[in-house]
Amino acid sequence: MSTYEKDAQALDAYSHAVTTSAERVGPAVVRIDVEREGRRYGYYGAPPRSGGGLGSGFIFSSDGQILTNAHVVENAGHIQVTLADGRKFDAGLVGSDPEVDVAILRIGADHLPVAELGRTPLRVGQLVIAVGNPYGLNWTVTAGVISALDRTLEAPGVRRMTRLIQTDTSINPGNSGGPLVDSAGRVIGITTAMMPMAQGLGFSVPLDVVKDVIARVAHKRTVAPGGVSVGVGGMRVRLEESQRHSSGLTQQFGMEVLEIRPGSPAEQAELKRLDIIITADGEAVTEPRDLQRIVRRHKVGEKLALSFLRGGKQRRVTVVL
Repeated sequence: MSTYEKDAQALDAYSHAVTTSAERVGPAVVRIDVEREGRRYGYYGAPPRSGGGLGSGFIFSSDGQILTNAHVVENAGHIQVTLADGRKFDAGLVGSDPEVDVAILRIGADHLPVAELGRTPLRVGQLVIAVGNPYGLNWTVTAGVISALDRTLEAPGVRRMTRLIQTDTSINPGNSGGPLVDSAGRVIGITTAMMPMAQGLGFSVPLDVVKDVIARVAHKRTVAPGGVSVGVGGMRVRLEESQRHSSGLTQQFGMEVLEIRPGSPAEQAELKRLDIIITADGEAVTEPRDLQRIVRRHKVGEKLALSFLRGGKQRRVTVVL
């Protein structure tokens, strides 16, 4: 094979990875338009402004929950989300953590396409793709590599941010809040900032930090009327093919535990963070609302049988509610 043919083959493989990744996450990427209240100073030294703002986000739960940057929706009087299929919805702010620049929105829609979240360690040099709405240009794709991990970002007049992913992926105004994904289209972070006066440097909030915010916001939803609760917060995740095969599972998703409340039934049953709950009372659990629905049928003091995955192996435990 000639050098030209080898180069062409490598380019084809690169293009295929970028194209496939973008196609997988694209349906879950949204545009966020914001009408702001009052005046504020823009993120990373932008001039003071009022009125409208633009950002990106992505759906992480099929019941209309969306992740974006806290600064995208800061001081928002009205938030509108546009889906990849063109539908528009008013959005409410579910929760926000400005310290790590993560916010959760919700729209009145269901059965939506969901971005898959990654679970593998990141490496410097690996291919990454950013999808968003730079300058209002809907669903634009840029690619690059991870150039550093665990970066700290400081700029005049803004919050100090730590544990960031640094990339050379082109990031422009409007990209903020969009997903940074790996070559398989799995989200590994949320695009957050571009360093002023530093050509070609972009930063993203890593998925571990994002999951912590999701857990703090979501754990309240596992509490049913009457105070019946398992005491966990979590999110929907796709099960690995090897896990499904070894456990004989037909479902594709489970609920990954991200937070366990101290003294809760879950803690007493020795559930651990990152366990993946797959059934409750023999019924499939594919996301937090499945567990919530099943828990609602119980009373305080009753028992709930849970099956879960830990370290690739299926386990069972009985929780006293």
